[in-house]
Amino acid sequence: MKLKGLFVWILTLHFASARAQAPADSAWHFYLGNNQISSDGNFKRLDSLLLHLKAKTINLRIYGFADYTYNTAYNQQLSQKRADAMRKYIINNYINVNVLSCRAYGENFSKDDGTNRGEASQRRVDVVIQRLVAKNEVDTRPVIVEPLKENTVENTPTTNISKLEKGSRLVLEGLSFEPGRHYMLKSSLRILENLLASLKQHPELKIEIQGHVCCTDGGLDSFDYDSRDQLLSLHRAKAVYDYLVKNGINASRLSYKGLGHSKPVVNPELTPADEQRNRRVEIEVLDTP
Repeated sequence: MKLKGLFVWILTLHFASARAQAPADSAWHFYLGNNQISSDGNFKRLDSLLLHLKAKTINLRIYGFADYTYNTAYNQQLSQKRADAMRKYIINNYINVNVLSCRAYGENFSKDDGTNRGEASQRRVDVVIQRLVAKNEVDTRPVIVEPLKENTVENTPTTNISKLEKGSRLVLEGLSFEPGRHYMLKSSLRILENLLASLKQHPELKIEIQGHVCCTDGGLDSFDYDSRDQLLSLHRAKAVYDYLVKNGINASRLSYKGLGHSKPVVNPELTPADEQRNRRVEIEVLDTP
């Protein structure tokens, strides 16, 4: 058991490293049924996504997953078949797409709850864009999605927060997390400091912190590699909540929730920019003077 646990831990680190080469939250997730290897619906969605990328060459990585049903060896093979099926489709249909790697992780990220239901969120294939290369360009840097310009706490004077009406929302532009995790990057500190200063300046305000993710189907949430559950948007909202409470904001003024992919700004997501707009943390004003 100790060796198995060590093996899973090593795989987790390896996968996190691989995902860190591109914005992991922007991975395209293609969900499958129980014991299903591929689907025409997923291939059609992939076609739509790839055809909207403006690049001469597209480099990507493919990751296959399975849930805990059946046995470990079978699940490893199943996840590899899923990844291979996606790779084969891409190779057969796109001459400008390079598959840099095609890996299978079996049930390593699936949490067995003791039932035979399985874990639908782990029956999938992830496609991660590594780099969009222009003609005659030789560059292997990861894709960087430029921040979108929104009405945000960062570029809104702190005095204006008191003028917001009940039900108004603000996107915390620039608030960034480690890929697939609910730990914020150091660059996010100034965003939180602005929000903290606004709340201290206007102690009558009450807000709800709302987490959102991209790249899932329907209202599904994304997998959190720290908590090992499918509640990434919730944990990211709570991370903001915890920061504010720790720095002096009364918890009675705050609440938080994870909305997963239930309220996308853009639907369907056809480009990395679309995904970036949906991947966000917002605050909603619950009470004003």
